[in-house]
Amino acid sequence: MNYIFMDVLAIILNLSSGREFESKKIPFEKLPIECVEVYDKDIREWRNEDSTEVIEIDLDDDQIAELLIFNGQNGSGGEGYTVMQKHNGKYRKVGEVFGCLYQNGKGLIVELPLTPHHAEWSYYELINGKLDKQLQFHVEYAQAVREKVETIIIKIQK
Repeated sequence: MNYIFMDVLAIILNLSSGREFESKKIPFEKLPIECVEVYDKDIREWRNEDSTEVIEIDLDDDQIAELLIFNGQNGSGGEGYTVMQKHNGKYRKVGEVFGCLYQNGKGLIVELPLTPHHAEWSYYELINGKLDKQLQFHVEYAQAVREKVETIIIKIQK
């Protein structure tokens, strides 16, 4: 856990840049139905979308990639993703995140900008079929837009 803690802090403090995920735009017709259903139907219709962004990453070290599927939710703080895990030949929802996503080994770092002077950073792992928040960092910045870290409050999830 120490190296994860240090990796997240390094990204927060801009000592290292987080690795953003590579995503693929996949047509809905090529996705399993249970994956298509996570994209908000009303938003899909309004945007006239025929595809969505999909990120593949093995979050639980079982050699089978989980799918992070853009669910149609977005805003100034990032985008919404539903995490789907393959189980008995079908995908099932194991969690959701919203924000800017970064990879860290098998974990998932999510930055959620709240205001020009505040952000929440969280670290997740997939444990026993559930996306589990392990660490949360509340960061206050001295300057807008989220420059010069002033305070970090860390919460270790149990």
